[in-house]
Amino acid sequence: MRVIRLIGPVARAVDWIPVLVSGLLVVVLVSVLDAGSPLGSGTALTLLRMAGPLLGAAAGFTVLDEMAASTAASPVPRVLRHRIRCAAGALTAGACWAAACAIAVARLPAGGVLPVPGIAVEAAACVVAGLLAATVAARRYEGRAAALAGMGGLLAVFAVTLVLRGPYWPWLYPREPAWQTVHHGWTAALAVLLVALDVAGRGPWKTR
Repeated sequence: MRVIRLIGPVARAVDWIPVLVSGLLVVVLVSVLDAGSPLGSGTALTLLRMAGPLLGAAAGFTVLDEMAASTAASPVPRVLRHRIRCAAGALTAGACWAAACAIAVARLPAGGVLPVPGIAVEAAACVVAGLLAATVAARRYEGRAAALAGMGGLLAVFAVTLVLRGPYWPWLYPREPAWQTVHHGWTAALAVLLVALDVAGRGPWKTR
C-alpha cells in the first residue's frame, strides 16, 4: 500500500523531460532515417545500440531527489523512493526503446533479421548503468549536476568500450562467433548492475 501511495507524489517530482525528449528523438530517428525505403539490418542495429546509452544517460535524471541533500529525516525510507524513481526511469526508457525497436523491425527488408533479445539486454544494461551513475554522482553533487556527472561517466565508459576492441568486444555483430558468449556476459553485467543500483540507493545522502 505504501508503494502505491508513493507513486503519484514521486511521479510528480520526477524530472521527466530528458528521458521523454531522448525517447522521442530515438523513435523519430528510427522512423525518418531513409524514409520511404527499407531500413538495413546493420543500420537498425546501430541505431538501437546508440539508443541504449542515450536513454540510460537521460534516465539518470529521474533518480534525482532535490530534497534528499537537505532533508535529515523522512517518513518514507529513501531507498523506497529511490526504487520507485529507478523503476519509473527504467520503464519509461524501456518503453521508448521498445517502440523504436518495433519500428525498426517493421522497416526491415524482406528476410532482414534483428537479434532483438541480445540488443535488448545491451540496452537494459545501459539504462541501469545510467541510473547507477547518476545515483553514485548524487553523493557528491546536487540537482542536475549529479545527472550530468553521471551522464559524463556513462558516456566515457561507452566511448572506451567502442575503442578497446578485443575477442570479446561487447559490441560484436550478430554473425560473429562470440556473439552468444558476449551476451551471456551482458546478462551477467545487467544482474550485477541491478544489485549495485539497489545497494547504492541505500547509502546516506550528503546533508547540509
